[in-house]
Amino acid sequence: MDVSREQGIQIVRSVVAECLARGQDEVRAESRLVTDLGADSLDFIDLIFTLEKRFGVRIRENDLNLAAGASSDPNVEFLPAAAVSRLLPWLPEVAATGDLSRIRPAQVLPLVTVEALWRLVEQKMRSS
Repeated sequence: MDVSREQGIQIVRSVVAECLARGQDEVRAESRLVTDLGADSLDFIDLIFTLEKRFGVRIRENDLNLAAGASSDPNVEFLPAAAVSRLLPWLPEVAATGDLSRIRPAQVLPLVTVEALWRLVEQKMRSS
């Protein structure tokens, strides 16, 4: 599937609006799914499933390091370096949180924007 950045972001905006029962005008590329649009971890599962179907890609839970899953393990206080490395290409906002060795799982989902989801999908399309 050959999709430009603008087309991809528009498709992701539509998917996010649909999954979160929001108006298209409420969902912008820079909208943070948790803090701006009220998404929760179950919404992320629906979003990922819908994006996989729409773009024909496979997104694994460890691509997102879903905070809900990771934080349920009491032994995981900070994300391992390998997990942070997987996040940085599509979620560079993680770098702005400070010390990369001290990223807590629960810090990840609030950083995810519509555009970040597009970067993840784009990364998956290139690698498949």
